[in-house]
Amino acid sequence: MRLSRGPLPIDPGDDDGSSMVEVMVGMAMGMVVLAGLSMLLIVTLRGNARISARAEASDNARVTMTRIIEELHSACVEPTIAPVKAKSTENKLVFTRGTYGQAAVAGAAAIPVELTYSVPKKTLSETVGGVTRILLSNVTPALNKPIFAYENPTVPAKYEGELKEAEANNTIVVRVAFKASPRVEPVSDAGAATEIENSATLRLTPPTYEGKPAKPCE
Repeated sequence: MRLSRGPLPIDPGDDDGSSMVEVMVGMAMGMVVLAGLSMLLIVTLRGNARISARAEASDNARVTMTRIIEELHSACVEPTIAPVKAKSTENKLVFTRGTYGQAAVAGAAAIPVELTYSVPKKTLSETVGGVTRILLSNVTPALNKPIFAYENPTVPAKYEGELKEAEANNTIVVRVAFKASPRVEPVSDAGAATEIENSATLRLTPPTYEGKPAKPCE
């Protein structure tokens, strides 16, 4: 005759399963791995944001510079009319141009344009026909260079105040230089700003050629 046996008694010394110490160690290791992955994700996101901010600043600066130079290249609508006007300064360029996006044509209407850099607002704006629009924000002067500079035999190397009429009429080259920073900087990045410089030649002859006054746009 076979006798049935009941459940075996639990052995207090049995080591099967996980102890509290093992669980705590496993959780700590998991947290370390999770923290490492989080740091890697943060660094990657910041790197992508930094690259995007630099690219945005560079693209916006180049588009604005291209527009300004193209407008200056269409400034000579008449050989007898000097494009650059008096009252132009290091932070303000006053000139006339033809229709934007088209080649300058003799006899075309001269459109007055005023480009202004606002020091407190750090913006570069354009006023045409009484309408002002911001071309670029977060703008500062390039290192040791004004926003607008004028090469002219009658303009000293460093001038203060506004151009006089004779100085404006004899301007040969207009140089534009500025530093554009991203509109939003996700992280502190001193290298995010883009410095850009270009120039437009307004006359191919000096103001006086062979002892005679030369026309502004020749």
